This record gives sequence, structure tokens and C-alpha cells, in this order.
Amino acid sequence: MLSSEIATLECVHHPNILRLFEVIETLGRVYLVTEWIRGGELYNHITQGGPLREIHASPLFKQLLLAVKHMHSLGFVHRDIKAENVLLLSEDRLKLADFGFSTQLINGANQKLDTFCGSPPYAAPELFSDDHYIGAPVDVWALGILLYFMVVGNMPFRAPTIPGLKAAILKGDYLLPGQLSLPCIRLIQRILIHIPVRRPTIDDMLNSQFVTQPKLSAELMQHEINLRTKPVKRSAFWVRSKSRRLRKQYSLRDRYMEVINKPPINMNTKRNDGFFVDNFLQPIELSKELPSDPNKDTSRNETPKRNFLCGTLKKKVGPMETEKEKQICNGSLNGKNQWNAVIAADCPLFKNYDTETGNFIMLPTDGNDDQSVLSPLEKEARQILQDLGITSEMLKSASTNAPRNDIIGAYRIVINRLQKQSWLARKHVEMALQEMPKTDRKIERTCCIL
Repeated sequence: MLSSEIATLECVHHPNILRLFEVIETLGRVYLVTEWIRGGELYNHITQGGPLREIHASPLFKQLLLAVKHMHSLGFVHRDIKAENVLLLSEDRLKLADFGFSTQLINGANQKLDTFCGSPPYAAPELFSDDHYIGAPVDVWALGILLYFMVVGNMPFRAPTIPGLKAAILKGDYLLPGQLSLPCIRLIQRILIHIPVRRPTIDDMLNSQFVTQPKLSAELMQHEINLRTKPVKRSAFWVRSKSRRLRKQYSLRDRYMEVINKPPINMNTKRNDGFFVDNFLQPIELSKELPSDPNKDTSRNETPKRNFLCGTLKKKVGPMETEKEKQICNGSLNGKNQWNAVIAADCPLFKNYDTETGNFIMLPTDGNDDQSVLSPLEKEARQILQDLGITSEMLKSASTNAPRNDIIGAYRIVINRLQKQSWLARKHVEMALQEMPKTDRKIERTCCIL
């Protein structure tokens, strides 16, 4: 398992996959040196803070889809996707980890596997019922279970024992809470299908409205609430009552449950001929999916206003080591006018290092004498290492022993650090623009670009 994890991490480097820096072998142990993800597991975040709002779950789930798609395109399957193996870099960015059960499909995507592995609550039905299975649909099933856990807060199939859990998964009955939006409901139902070949591909899931339009779920909920209630003027997340005490407003989901009060929806993984499955990728429009308000004045062409009553996720996670970076990720700003400072020309904001995914991320480029073939990120990393006394010749000779070489480990750490600084710099400016008055945002954005 350990050698499999090392081999996989060497090949599947991606912005949403845990980065391996170095492997250190001693007489009795093998150490994997990876990047530090301070936010911890997604599982702990949800069990302690409750399920995620759909508008927050959607971009996180999209990052998981991109990571798994990258793995599958390289011929690897994970086989152990679960909330415990998803690490939060910040509240809007995650990384997939723990590749001990991963394997490479030497004979193509349809290669049959026969090893039962992974966590039983996330196991696909074919793992219990068939002698062989195909890896990609098993990962897709696990993604569906994980999405359910993200938005509901518990597992769709539950039992006190493994045999009971096996029987529940093979039977296929589960409940979907009525307060979930239609895009989320039909994506989960479309994924959790008993027959592997009928499950959607990663591209299908990326094209679903739950992923492509994160705000649609909240808009559908608010639209349905507006149709059944009189409009009430509400303030921001916190209001001050007459007694001078702060009281918290309802979240949109709580308000939806109070007004609409929909019962849970009975689902079954073997019932795959329903409306939601057949219309999986059909766009949802407010005017078509929901009835019009009989009391509404149709002579006016008014667009329903969006309501932002939902509180934000608890800021429990911060990704980095330094206090300044921790403040950026926690949303704290030191001083009102600090954002008006002049940005240096070599600021990481302008480099977009964090979006680069070439092979040089893990190993230096072979043609190291020709600077024209190197990317700007690799050039800067080499210059930093040169200042530390690590020459291009040392990098070249160390590449043959990667990842079991401290020079290659230092190279990967520098690359990762430069990418992290680039991401933090952009997040820094985005936070500044959000806190500015709307009249000043355009001017300040222009100044940042200049």
C-alpha cells in the first residue's frame, strides 16, 4: 500500500491533490513528507459544524471532481474516496489525500479489479455482489455518497454492523431531505445507481447545474419561499433587538424548512427510470420549474431579489504557517487603508503560479541549461535554490533518485511555496475588493491591475 501511494503521488500531481515532497527510508520506517494542510479533514469540519450549505458544497465538490478526473485521465483510480481523506486548505479549497488503495489500470479504463478495499459506508454495490468490478464507477459512487454527506451531514446507508450495511447498500433504499434543492437532489440520485454502467461520467457531473451554477440552489429555495410568504424586509446576518441583544437570523435552509416543510423523499438505487434520472442534465429555470404567484402583478417585469440570510461557514480552518497568511485565510484585515498600498511589480498576484500543473512541479526539466524552455515558476524556484547553494547540476543528478532525495524534496517545497504565495496574494486582493464600497471597487481593481 505504501509503495502504491508513493507511485501514485509521483504521477498525479494536481492543485487539488496532496503534494508529495520527499520519501525518507530508515531501517524500520518509511516517512512520507507531504505539504501541511492545516485545516484538517472535511469529516471533522462537518461533524463539528454541521452540513455545508449547497452554495459552499458546490465549489468544493467541483474541486473533488477535477482531482478525480485528473487521476482517471492518467489511468489511476482512488478506491478510497471519503470525507476523512479530503483535507481543507481553506473553507473554499480542498485537497484529496490517502492514495494507499489507489492502483494504475495497466490494461485500460475497463480493466477488471478484484480487491475489496475502501470504507464500507462508501462502497459501491458491486464490491459486495460481484467477483470483479471496474474502478471508475466505484469512485463515482463514492463521490455521490460524499456529496450526500456534505449537504445532509450523515450517510445515506447506515447499519450497526458490516453485514447490515452490506444488506442496506444492496437493497438500495435511502432518504433525501426535502429541504435540498432540485439540482442537488437529481445529481445525488443520478450518481447513486445500482448498475455501474448507468452512472454518470465525471464530465457529466461537472456539467450538472449543481456544479456549474452554485447560486441556483439558493435562488430556487428563495423563489419558492417568496411564492408562499409575504415579502419581509430583513437586515443582514445579525440584527439588534430593542433589548440591545444580538440575535441570529435563520439560515435560508432553516427558513425553507419552516415555510415549505417538505417531507423526506424516498429513493432507491435500483429505481432508475424516474424523472430525475432521465432529465439529469436538462436545465432548470425558475419560471418553468416553480408555479407562478397568483397574487403577483404580471404587468411588471420584476426580477426576484436575492436574499442572503444564510450565515457563512464557520471560519475554523486556516491553511498556512505564518500569522499574516492565517489572517488572510480567516478574513481579518489589519487596518482599513492597507489595501491602497502600491503593489510591487514582482508581487505573486501577477504570476498565476498556482494554476500551473506541468511535470516540472515534481521534477526539474531535463534541459536545465536552456532557460528558454523553463516556465517562470521553475525559473524562480531554481534561482531560490541557487541562492541556497543547490545548483542545476545537483538538481539533475538528484532527479534519478526522486522522491528519495532531499534535494528534490527541497525543490518541490519551493515550488509549492511559490504557488501558495500566488494563491494567497489573489485571495488577499479579492477580500479587499469585497470589503470596499461598491463605488470604489472599480477604481481599486483598475489600480491593482496597473
